[in-house]
Amino acid sequence: METAGKGVSVNKEALVQVAEEVRRATGLPVGWRDVERTLGALRATRDLWEAVRLSRVPLRFLVPIWEGLARRGLLRVEEGLDLLAEVPAPRPGEAACPACEGRGLVGERLPGRAAERFLAWAKERPEAIQDFDQGYVTPESTLARVALAWNWGDLEGKEVLVLGDDDLTGLAAALTGLPKRVVVLDADPRIVRFLERAAKAEGLPLEAHVHDLREPLPEAWVHAFHTFFTDPVEGPLGLQAFVGRGLLALEGEGCAGYVGLTHVEASLAKWADFQRFLLENGAVITELRDGFHVYENWGYIEQMRAWPWLPVKRRPEKPWYTSALIRLELLRRADLENARVEGDLQDEEATTY
Repeated sequence: METAGKGVSVNKEALVQVAEEVRRATGLPVGWRDVERTLGALRATRDLWEAVRLSRVPLRFLVPIWEGLARRGLLRVEEGLDLLAEVPAPRPGEAACPACEGRGLVGERLPGRAAERFLAWAKERPEAIQDFDQGYVTPESTLARVALAWNWGDLEGKEVLVLGDDDLTGLAAALTGLPKRVVVLDADPRIVRFLERAAKAEGLPLEAHVHDLREPLPEAWVHAFHTFFTDPVEGPLGLQAFVGRGLLALEGEGCAGYVGLTHVEASLAKWADFQRFLLENGAVITELRDGFHVYENWGYIEQMRAWPWLPVKRRPEKPWYTSALIRLELLRRADLENARVEGDLQDEEATTY
């Protein structure tokens, strides 16, 4: 099937051409399927933020792809993104279970009235601020993340480490009454103080420390934990600082980590590099649930890096930023270098900081 917009055929050859143009202009690993997914999302919605969510393509790729489609007369940008022709790109399906939002489990079943108590505390949490590149997931996402760890036996009697915790995962895990100890490391003193207050009020085995993950882990935390959680900064150095520290903190074989990874700021080429990094350090992926985490809209969206590039300057009306949840398990102890991470934790695919 071929469809024309100003005389341009929309077939695989045209998709390859757009991808090559963007790749030459940006140096980013854009593929023809990225262009196809972009078109498919535009068949489903004219809302920019919904198109980002549905495309599963990095926002850094989407902007020049949209520009390339507009130059070909296939896309008009006004109050929204309007396709000007029928295109042979598959429309993304929306068949997720409405009860669990596609996660396959619900946090309400956690023991110890954890969900009820967590939801009460979450209403008092510190707001996300740009200084720490924060954006937190919905309470339901946090509870479901903890529920998955419970399903795998990664909570009960375990020493748990959370690296960066504006999602309050450490609090949710501690409220189940299952872990032996929960330790949270975060660079934001507001979050640390909030967690300390909650732990004292609830009598939880939860401790929180101000710690910049660019700095080495104190020796007391190296090979000292059974489970870690983190939502890393997704540049190569960010993954090293967050996931690398998590692997280093694990005791050894059979220990597990839970990592969030997006499509908005991570290309499939970056996903491949991440998977190689895990394998090189003795870790294997045992679960990957796409779109598991749904982020609340943050208040500084007009100040984020991508805002000036967007063809439609309109704040999102509903959540649009999501990430996958990846569970990994160690086959052997990971012996990474415990040195300071030098350089920018972000990379060229980053758009929301």
